[in-house]
Amino acid sequence: MRRVLSLKMLSWQKLGVLIAAGFATACTTVPDGPSYPDPDVENPGVIVIAEPLPTPPPAPRVQTPPPAPSEPPPEPVIEAPAPSGFSTLQYWSTHDPRPALAAFVRGCETWAAADPAAQLNPNLPQYGTYADWQTTCQSATVLQSVDPAAGDARQFFESWFTPVTLTTPATPEGLLTGYYEPEVDVRVQPTAVFSEPILAKPTSEAALKLPRSQVNARTSRVIAYGRPIDVFFLQIQGSGRLKYNDGRTLRAAYAGNNGRPYRSIGGVLIRRGELTREQSSKQSIADWMSRNGPAAARELMNENTRYIYFTEQAIRPGEGPQGAMRVPLTAMGAIAIDPRYHPYGSLYWLETTLPTRAGDYRGAPTGLLVAAQDTGSAIKGALRADLFFGSGAEAGDRAGVQKHPVRWTVLLPRSLAGPRIS
Repeated sequence: MRRVLSLKMLSWQKLGVLIAAGFATACTTVPDGPSYPDPDVENPGVIVIAEPLPTPPPAPRVQTPPPAPSEPPPEPVIEAPAPSGFSTLQYWSTHDPRPALAAFVRGCETWAAADPAAQLNPNLPQYGTYADWQTTCQSATVLQSVDPAAGDARQFFESWFTPVTLTTPATPEGLLTGYYEPEVDVRVQPTAVFSEPILAKPTSEAALKLPRSQVNARTSRVIAYGRPIDVFFLQIQGSGRLKYNDGRTLRAAYAGNNGRPYRSIGGVLIRRGELTREQSSKQSIADWMSRNGPAAARELMNENTRYIYFTEQAIRPGEGPQGAMRVPLTAMGAIAIDPRYHPYGSLYWLETTLPTRAGDYRGAPTGLLVAAQDTGSAIKGALRADLFFGSGAEAGDRAGVQKHPVRWTVLLPRSLAGPRIS
């Protein structure tokens, strides 16, 4: 039985004592955020892997935060304090913010390795320095360690943060899509079904820059072989879990791309008139490929010139894939953002519509608290975000139909939000 300690038992004064006592933090790393490409190999060719590889170590820990983008945001963001604080946030009183609390604590672990006097993003001074977030990080870490109830987590955010609404001059709302970590059945050697190689990053610069149509099992080391359509969506998501038939499960983590431009195959099908914009989802694209056969599916995938390379990582129990912030992502508690507008680790309340089950295109209106911990080549703009739904088929079925308007509210530590209220 897990031990649950309510904040009614652990007062904020006692939390302060625990904070003063200090605690250790650790961090994780990732090469980059998710990216977007395709696969291609007409013939698997020679068997590159003759026997199962040993289990690789987990991703290394203790990393400094990734550098902030050097360029300023190309469009202004309007910030205004929520008129009556958290009481004006629809759905807040019934929301369970514990996934966001867990994600925030993981982000704090990376922040602990940063220079306290450095700004989260020099182009976004309103988010302050790492030192400005230190006390909130310490309090969150102590609270997370006692496995709080949902109400205690809400009380924490209400006590330490102030909501500040975000809009742009053009619109008060943006777009929220979803992504996930797929689970892909793979084999060590190619077969008629498992014919598509999952490749490690080439050591040769010339091989790394090859267009997708020229990439195959001979151009780089093969990690495993999967079904072509599975490998395609693995690359779209940027990471995934590889399930070998000998019982092993490893993570394929993003290691790089060939530098070629990304082209949406959903957009290709829309332009052809074979899908409507409303139908353009992961599932509808997969259905189209299945109906039209391998040759048409490969021709469609060839429309996208980008190719993604991976590296193997062991999976720590309960940890999601690593995002661009270099911490494991938390299901329904982390988003990918455009880092020109939002520093990694910052907190946002999103009012949007989310699917309640697989294939639920309509969804249900709701709100959720998330931490900005990842990015992606398709995530551009001040009010654009991609929600991490988790790992596996069920998460993929929901992420694949997530495409709804969203309104943003940033949660700033009270010391930073104060000047916006006075």
